[in-house]
Amino acid sequence: MRARLSGNLDEILEQVRDALESGEVNKAIAALESLHPADRAEAFLDLEDPEQRTLLHELDNQTTADLLEEMSDSEALEVAASLPPEELAEVLDEMSPEGAADILGHLPEDQAASTLARMEEADEVQPLLQYPDDTAGGLMSPDFIAINRGLTVEQVIEHLRRESPESESPYYLYVTGERGELLGVLPLRNLITSPPSTLIEQIMITEVRSVPVDMPQDELAQLCKRYSLLLLPVLERDNTLVGVVKSRDLVEVMEEETEDDLFRLAGVAGAEYVVWSPLRSDVGRRLPWLVINLGTAFLAAAVVSIFESTIQKLAILAVFQGIVAGQGGNAATQTITLMVRGLALQEVEFKDIWEVLMREVLLGAINGIAIGIAVGIGAYLWVGDGALGFVVALAMVGTILVAGIAGTVVPLALKAVRLDPALASGVLVTTVTDCVGFGLFLFLASKILL
Repeated sequence: MRARLSGNLDEILEQVRDALESGEVNKAIAALESLHPADRAEAFLDLEDPEQRTLLHELDNQTTADLLEEMSDSEALEVAASLPPEELAEVLDEMSPEGAADILGHLPEDQAASTLARMEEADEVQPLLQYPDDTAGGLMSPDFIAINRGLTVEQVIEHLRRESPESESPYYLYVTGERGELLGVLPLRNLITSPPSTLIEQIMITEVRSVPVDMPQDELAQLCKRYSLLLLPVLERDNTLVGVVKSRDLVEVMEEETEDDLFRLAGVAGAEYVVWSPLRSDVGRRLPWLVINLGTAFLAAAVVSIFESTIQKLAILAVFQGIVAGQGGNAATQTITLMVRGLALQEVEFKDIWEVLMREVLLGAINGIAIGIAVGIGAYLWVGDGALGFVVALAMVGTILVAGIAGTVVPLALKAVRLDPALASGVLVTTVTDCVGFGLFLFLASKILL
């Protein structure tokens, strides 16, 4: 089940369902095609599986291709996998090469090979399959316009008129050499405002920001954002221009990266994780991290057990130890969130650890003192014991200070050893803050109050 539709989408969806129920498939298709392509895909995915299969059997190849282009990777893959190879090949021929490559790259090997062998546009798709999905090569489109620097403005314009290229990004023309190496870029504005006899090499821009085929997608996204780029040319190692990455695709990448980091911080990492995910996949994503957290909880409980006699003598400590550890956890979460974001956006690196750590120590000390004073006064007003208030306040300062240190060091250290800081930081830092919070509070209580 997917997210609920609303407004006109709901009405159209009901029309589609009613038409399918009465056997009027053409009427259902007409209702579906009255929607914007993005809404059309959303409505299609909200149909039950038998309804989807009925429509897919009757939709023309172009309409099916448009549906797949508007879906997420996992959704498009699920629909594509249900089609026989010969039909899927015809549909993929109508898609963009990069879209077709995304689907083929995730299909079972035998199904992908069988489908590719039947495609008319296989030559455009095949080269894209060699690159990992999360790199420039995996994201790029081979859809670009390349021209020779020795041509004149008049010749290029005549070429464009004659060939009518289907490129979605005609506002940039790429100037290449004899081997296909990138020499420069020619904005469409420069082309149409220059005299007809002007040579392209005289008006092209030679300082071009390009990327290698193996650049990771998160670095691509940051580069695009930093320099407000619409397109990024992608080069092989010999400087050959092989494709372009579009900014709209990088926006999707940034959204996916942010969403993925949020899921990892919550300990529910996994692609396409949504409220209506299958129950089995939900259990598979959540249960392992709950088991890991259970282990760390036993570690914190072991720390508390060391001071069992202290708690027996002063039962009121059980009330306040949760407050101390809880505030430490909250402070750690704040620091982890900022650090993971900073690492993702490349705002901070491991070499910055001492500068960042000193800042977090100062911040933790200020916050700890402020919260410590507040909770100490609250404890005194509640139980009328000034010594207990002092212990709670002192423990709070120390716990929040440690939370800031752990929340800084752990993500940076994980990143330095090539582990995902978003995935493991929460569990590790929570363990530290719980153990320190419980241990420090009960140790001070045993020394000061007994």
